[in-house]
Amino acid sequence: TSVICTRTRSSWPDVVRRLRVMARRLRVVMLPEYGGKMASLVDKATGREFLVQAQGSEYKKLQYAGNYVAAECSGFDDMFPTIDTWAYDKYPWQGVEMPDHGEVCGLPWAYEAAGEELHCWVYGVRFPYRLDKWLQFEADDILAIRYKVQNLSPFDLDCIWAAHVMINAEPGARISLPYPDGAGAVCVFSQDKAFAVPGMAMNWPKTNAVSQGVADISRTRQDGGNTYKFYFNEPMHQGWCEYAYPDGTALRLGVSEQVKYLGVWINEGAFKGYNNIAFEPCTGTFDHPGAAIAHGQNSVLSGNGSYEWQLKFQIAR
Repeated sequence: TSVICTRTRSSWPDVVRRLRVMARRLRVVMLPEYGGKMASLVDKATGREFLVQAQGSEYKKLQYAGNYVAAECSGFDDMFPTIDTWAYDKYPWQGVEMPDHGEVCGLPWAYEAAGEELHCWVYGVRFPYRLDKWLQFEADDILAIRYKVQNLSPFDLDCIWAAHVMINAEPGARISLPYPDGAGAVCVFSQDKAFAVPGMAMNWPKTNAVSQGVADISRTRQDGGNTYKFYFNEPMHQGWCEYAYPDGTALRLGVSEQVKYLGVWINEGAFKGYNNIAFEPCTGTFDHPGAAIAHGQNSVLSGNGSYEWQLKFQIAR
């Protein structure tokens, strides 16, 4: 494996350094100065790009506390300490707003390449923490990312980390998850109200729609009709999720036991014209710490404490 730091090509922003991390099977492009984003994940054997790429010649940088959807909105971003905007409700940060999709995806990350490993880190602005991640290939087809977040204050911090992994979808592909048939979930949003509405109970992998009969939500469609998201009621009993393409290639995400919960966003072309799914393994549910607390599925970074976890990308067949 090797770590290469070069100026970007015309298809990537000219104002940042692109970090290309390569193994025999995978090519990864990181943009540390663009929120530590993983911009591209390619299977070198087939040329398949797993991550959604926004259209247009301008690479739209997300400014700190800016509008995430109006920016590049592609690839894989770390969401921390929230997903949705939320006003913190406890001393000593009562009333301080957590920005849209968190702080860290709108900040430049520092980085260093040491041998086989790429180390990136960033500090909070409105909240006192440091988030580090280390990227290294465990095998030719496995990229492992180790994370550590440290609370730099003596006060507990209610927070959520979520992986916002926007995966290219294809007709006939299948979502596989570590949940049994009939597992319960809750809809967070749905553009098509005939399919689902926020707060509606859903089931995996076949669910009753509002007025469309039974829908198989493990199969992705490209009909332009909907975009929706749901969270499972129960924690993951195994930390993985997988998207399998019709040609037999699959992208599997694995998370360590510290990441307990899972949200799934399915976009059938209704949002930005993308056809994508997004696996969102997370430490807390329902898109912000207040809602996670209300559902009893939250995470707390203890005063002067730290939290560590791992995320893996693997090509599976």
